[in-house]
Amino acid sequence: MARDPFTTTDERDVIVLALSDLPRGEKLAAQLGEYFNHRYRVVRASTAQEARETLGDLADVSGRTVVLFAEEALPGGFSGLELLRDESLAGVAQGRLLLADEPERALRDLADEEGAAEVVVAPRSPSTSPQEPSDDPFWEQAEKVLYLATPPGETKAEVFGDPKTDVVFRAKRFLLLNHVAVYPKGGTAYEVVPTKKGVQGTKLVKPTLSDLAQALLDYTAHVPGKTYDLAVVGGGPAAMCAAVNAHALYGMSTVIVENFAPGGTAATANNTIENYLGFPDGIRPDKLSQEWLKHTEKYKVAWLHTYTATKLAKPTGDGEPYTLTANSDKAGTSTTVKAKTVLIACGMQTPKQGGENEAKFRYKGVYYDALPADGPDYKGKTVAVIGGGDTAGRAVDIFATSGATKIYLILRGTFANAPMLKDIKKLVEKHKAANKVDMRENTEVVKYEGGTYLEKLTLTSSSTPINVDAAFVLIGGKPNTEWLRDKKLGLYLDAGGYVQTTTITLGKEQAPLATNLPGVFAAGDVRGGATRRIAAAVGDGGTAALSIYHYRKHNP
Repeated sequence: MARDPFTTTDERDVIVLALSDLPRGEKLAAQLGEYFNHRYRVVRASTAQEARETLGDLADVSGRTVVLFAEEALPGGFSGLELLRDESLAGVAQGRLLLADEPERALRDLADEEGAAEVVVAPRSPSTSPQEPSDDPFWEQAEKVLYLATPPGETKAEVFGDPKTDVVFRAKRFLLLNHVAVYPKGGTAYEVVPTKKGVQGTKLVKPTLSDLAQALLDYTAHVPGKTYDLAVVGGGPAAMCAAVNAHALYGMSTVIVENFAPGGTAATANNTIENYLGFPDGIRPDKLSQEWLKHTEKYKVAWLHTYTATKLAKPTGDGEPYTLTANSDKAGTSTTVKAKTVLIACGMQTPKQGGENEAKFRYKGVYYDALPADGPDYKGKTVAVIGGGDTAGRAVDIFATSGATKIYLILRGTFANAPMLKDIKKLVEKHKAANKVDMRENTEVVKYEGGTYLEKLTLTSSSTPINVDAAFVLIGGKPNTEWLRDKKLGLYLDAGGYVQTTTITLGKEQAPLATNLPGVFAAGDVRGGATRRIAAAVGDGGTAALSIYHYRKHNP
């Protein structure tokens, strides 16, 4: 057979699957694509020679992690193991997985061979028993080799602990959104073993997010006691664009105060962005946010990471700066940031649904975003998606294509009137036709039930609770401005809590996105009248930086 073509415009990392049995190879390639939610392009080969040719094509393509899965008994002159051990391919395939009919025997055979530790061994195909994927040794070893294939110098972490617990869930989510490769190791005790710049770190026992940031992240650090020209509250596209422009174009010292991860809600989008200018083939939100972050790093924009802004205080006199108070997730830890101007770009927060016991099960079965990486965790399980917008529809698609047994789509109104794009509605309808989606219209969750973790939902449309393994509340958002309602501050918010902005005149120049407070501006989704699109947020950030520059010229 002709080997699968490799598409150079496809940005995904690559799994080269060398398996001689054509039907089995097609099936396994499809399973790999679904399990990893299509984060990898799977390229098939049926002989060692075809695999070598494919790897040769990939040798000149930079920026991709390539792993090779090869069965022991490949035809074509040499075995799969010989292919894996071929030194001429070592620079191409960063990870190597041997698919063996008898993994234990293969491990014994490898025990005395030099470099055997570099080859991971797995069963030749996934088990057909009703095991959870996390209990199937094939998937466990596949995840391991992809983690180990992280390029040298990249930051990564092994996370131990029960993934159902809130601390482990938040740690994994935090690391993933900060572009740290994560390898879940299971167990009962919550611990993290970091690897940074190729050096194995000290085991962190029950670390806070602040501990993880200090151990694993390389952001330019905030300088305590320094008065900045600009403090930006939030780390989304508007915030990062404003920070880069303020620093690179206008020479302003700038610090970003961000409580979780760069990219904001844009980084947690669960789709490929198809309409962002300059990326005609689309781009993943996590990839885009990573590029934004690199831009801030290039210009040494300072970050105060894992800190949540809690208070903004006016200057105490003419020429004095604003004082921003922020709290860390580490108990009792807070700091202050002084800045001559402030940009409020802290975006939106997902509101609670409102059912009884919802807060009790937060991060213990109730979640407020759904990433493609979550899909494999719910293979063979039942989930509820609460909401009728695009994010909810894409979440349904993620779980359905990853093999969830059933997805309840819970809608306050009707599906016909849901504010969901037509193409996304078609995906939901396709999964409904395949009996994967149970749609509950004109329905709300009355109560969340369970022991340590969520187990059931009571709905207004039925007296009988439904059994679920998790519920994803995806019902839009509200502006993250509760911390700005201080009467002493006097910042104007509209009835919905959005920051009111206007255009002020400074000499001959106009400065849009100003608030009623001198030197305080707002950009992105947090301001009233904003267009909630990533491109619009980036535009807001650039506009805000120019406005702040004009303001600083007249108010040095």
